[in-house]
Amino acid sequence: MRIGDYVERNAARGVFGDPVSPSTKDGALTASRAFFRDLQEWEWIPRRFDPGRALETPRSIRALLGPNPRVIADEVWAKLMWAGINLTSEDLPSASSGPRYPLELPRAVALTWLFSGQRSDEIRRLRIGCVRWQYDGAAVSPDADDVLARDAVCLLDVPTHKTGTSFTKPVDPLLGQAIEVWQSVRPEQPVMLDAKTGERVEFLFAYRAKRVSKDYINHTTIRRCARRPGSPPAMSGARSPATGPGALSPASSTTPTSR
Repeated sequence: MRIGDYVERNAARGVFGDPVSPSTKDGALTASRAFFRDLQEWEWIPRRFDPGRALETPRSIRALLGPNPRVIADEVWAKLMWAGINLTSEDLPSASSGPRYPLELPRAVALTWLFSGQRSDEIRRLRIGCVRWQYDGAAVSPDADDVLARDAVCLLDVPTHKTGTSFTKPVDPLLGQAIEVWQSVRPEQPVMLDAKTGERVEFLFAYRAKRVSKDYINHTTIRRCARRPGSPPAMSGARSPATGPGALSPASSTTPTSR
């Protein structure tokens, strides 16, 4: 099939005559499998073939499926990083009763998105105590007097997520410091159910007995950073925060992709 086949001319998107996208091909085959499977289960037709095998999506098409992230330009990334590090209460929306969240929470959310390389739903599922510090292979306190801040490695514990099991990754110390500041002022919250694992846990980014929403991360915090007044269009050394020990994380030392 090609774009424009079997549809009204004003209903198709893209260039007429071009091949349809891999996701469209997969969707058509998925619908066909469901159609014939239902016909067989309802005994409207004899069971002469297996729809799951006969109409399986070819490997060549499956290999083309998946996210197609847009690479953020260096100058845009520099602006986002500058705005996230310098986030203030004036940059965030507020109601007549005051700000929706304490400043420490959106600042920690912004830096987590900038430096952790996690999806918004994975950021929402981070738990209390997810940040740890190491020096020379041994756990240390972040404010230890005998260890310089630049020598300590900040580790982030990521829970079970969409594409794999839980793991630990090194991140920039700026992220660890922001999270610990939020943890120090975070009011006591009830334990909540993690739908992914079925566990009852203490979520890091929770306030007033409710987790922050994905829309708040994507459409409020990140968007406010992008629209922050006075953000420079470009900045030399824009990735300097990712040059310490925490920069071992690939996501913190490369241009991020859209979430």
